[in-house]
Amino acid sequence: MLDISLLLKLIGYSIYVAQALLAVWGTYNAVMVYRGIGKRTLPDDRANQLLEQVGTLVAKTGATKEAIDVCNRPPFWHTTLAQLVAVGLQNLHKGLAKIKLLLVMEFHTQIISSMENRLASVVTAAKLAPLLGLLGTVIGMIGAFGNVGAGERATDPGSQLAASIALGLWTTAVGLIIASPLMLLANDLQGRLRKLRDRTERQLQGFLEFIEVEDARRAADRRSASASASASSGQRPGSGSVRATAPR
Repeated sequence: MLDISLLLKLIGYSIYVAQALLAVWGTYNAVMVYRGIGKRTLPDDRANQLLEQVGTLVAKTGATKEAIDVCNRPPFWHTTLAQLVAVGLQNLHKGLAKIKLLLVMEFHTQIISSMENRLASVVTAAKLAPLLGLLGTVIGMIGAFGNVGAGERATDPGSQLAASIALGLWTTAVGLIIASPLMLLANDLQGRLRKLRDRTERQLQGFLEFIEVEDARRAADRRSASASASASSGQRPGSGSVRATAPR
């Protein structure tokens, strides 16, 4: 015959194991988010250094590929600003409006989304640990009332009742012990991610201003080349090369 008291005890111990795994999982994801934010953050002085190098290569020598290589090499390759600048340079011919759209997509899909997913895992672990503790409490109370009901057959019903209640209370306590630091870590990580987003937007302003100037310069070059081609063919710029003929 199945011993219900033993079964409930095994479930209670399995809840301890699940809570331990949750604690490890949440802590691991929190560490990975801290590591990711640290790698992707670029101080302002080094950000200015990167933008100056890119501006010199692109505007003065037209070496766009070399500028992209600067973004993809140490010490800038892991930073958010370098990754976004490289995307902007690779699509320099598409114009300022399209580049802004691409930068927003790159930032949210390739940079922030992975860290936000890990942050969501930390929050989930923090919320799930107390719920498992509550489940352990319910199971402990079921075991306790079951022992009271079987008091006639038990050799020491008082001890079994106390053991069942203690099991339920301990799972709740462990769940709260796990959840409290994980919630603090999650709040701190949310603030750091917000700070990384604000810093990146501020540092990108200088690059977008450079793209705007470069876009205007390229448009002027195209108009000048078109005017030169029209002048060499003996036509006024914008007059067209095909004259319409009325059908007879």
